[in-house]
Amino acid sequence: MLATPTEIEYFIEVYQTRHVSKSAIRLGVTQPTLTLSLQRLEEKLNVKLFHRTKQGVIATEQGTLFYKKAHGLLESWNDLHHDLDQSMDNIQGHFKIGCHQSVGAYTLPRFLESLHKDAPGIDISLVHDFSRKITERVVSYDLDLGFVVNPVRHPDLVLKKMGDDRVLFWRAKDTVNVPKKIFADSSLMQIQSILGKTHSKEFQDWQLVNSNSLELIRTLTLAGQGVGILPERVAKADGADLVPYDARLPIFEDKIFVAYRKDVLANKAGRELVRLASFTL
Repeated sequence: MLATPTEIEYFIEVYQTRHVSKSAIRLGVTQPTLTLSLQRLEEKLNVKLFHRTKQGVIATEQGTLFYKKAHGLLESWNDLHHDLDQSMDNIQGHFKIGCHQSVGAYTLPRFLESLHKDAPGIDISLVHDFSRKITERVVSYDLDLGFVVNPVRHPDLVLKKMGDDRVLFWRAKDTVNVPKKIFADSSLMQIQSILGKTHSKEFQDWQLVNSNSLELIRTLTLAGQGVGILPERVAKADGADLVPYDARLPIFEDKIFVAYRKDVLANKAGRELVRLASFTL
């Protein structure tokens, strides 16, 4: 166990005055408190620092050696404390941010623009995966923050809702006879839910074409190659001319969150990062 700065300061005062009661008065503490502090320091160092006499105290050889190093220890501590204080105030640092590529397509442009304008000292790296994986990596300290859809709540996770979305069937606006193909990423929970409710009933003789790229699904749907199952924010991005395929078909409601741990708020840069992320949509 390491000596505390207070224990070192008390030791230095006693070493210089050679008297516990006088040192206690100078330090503004009671004599029992000072005596206990010296005892704890000796226990931590596993050496005897002073010999007690009726006239006061006399430093041992080990006490004198520790005194020569004590001021350096305090200076190092004060330097560290100063640096930590500075880091708490400065809006700079590196953060790892995660999101699904499709979520990033409509969250990251505005977020990065705000970051460049309001906090240019913050440096980020991006990681892309499914929202459930991003959430897990935030909890496990692998990521600092994530833009996630329908996250599972966790006691170590802070979730701030950014907005809503909905997943449904889309077609190109001017397509008359839609080819009997459904383009979808069946690994997504939302898509599985919709397909489970409709595929066997409404699309018995349709071909399901699976793709893990929502952007490619949108491109194929825009080209009139079939029907695509997409979040509305992806389907309508960049003014894409897609319309709902059939209003009677099921819709899955999405909720979009910023996910982070409380420790990210420990410094000013982290707090600014969360603030900017929360107002991305």
